[in-house]
Amino acid sequence: MTVTYRPANLKGITAGALRQVKRRGATVSAGGLFLEDTIHKFAADTTLYLRPNEPLGGYMTSLKTAVEDTEAMTEALLKHANSMVEQARETNKKLNDLSGKMRDGADKLNSAIEKFNRVTGNTNFAETAKHAESLVNSLERLAVLEASGTLDKVMKAMSK
Repeated sequence: MTVTYRPANLKGITAGALRQVKRRGATVSAGGLFLEDTIHKFAADTTLYLRPNEPLGGYMTSLKTAVEDTEAMTEALLKHANSMVEQARETNKKLNDLSGKMRDGADKLNSAIEKFNRVTGNTNFAETAKHAESLVNSLERLAVLEASGTLDKVMKAMSK
C-alpha cells in the first residue's frame, strides 16, 4: 500500500484540481510540490473540469444528451397520448349515437310487436284471416280478368 503525502497547503483541494494542475505543468521542480496559488486558481475555475475530454465534462455531455432525449420522448409520448384521448372521445361519441339509434329501433320493434299481438290476440283472428284469404283470391281473379281484357265487359254487364 502506497501512502501519498499531501502538504498542509493542499488540504481540501480535490484530486481533480490537482490532476488539472499536473496536466498544466504548474509544479515546482524541487520535490514535485504544487504552487498554492496555481492550485487555488485551478480549483476555482470549473470550466477546466467541464471540457469534453475530462471525466466530468464527458459525464455532463452524457447528462445533457440524456435530458434532451428524455424531453423528446416526453413530447412524443404526450403527442400520442393526446391523439389517443381524442380518438377515445370520437369513439365514445359514435358509440353514444349508435346506442341512441339502437334504442329507437328497439322501441319501434316493440311497438310493432305490440300491434301484431293485438291483431293476433283478437278472438276473431281466424275468421279475419279467412276473409283476408278470400279477398286475396278474389283480387287475383280480377287481375286475371283484367289481363285478358274481359274485366270491362263483366263490369258493364253487372252495372245494367
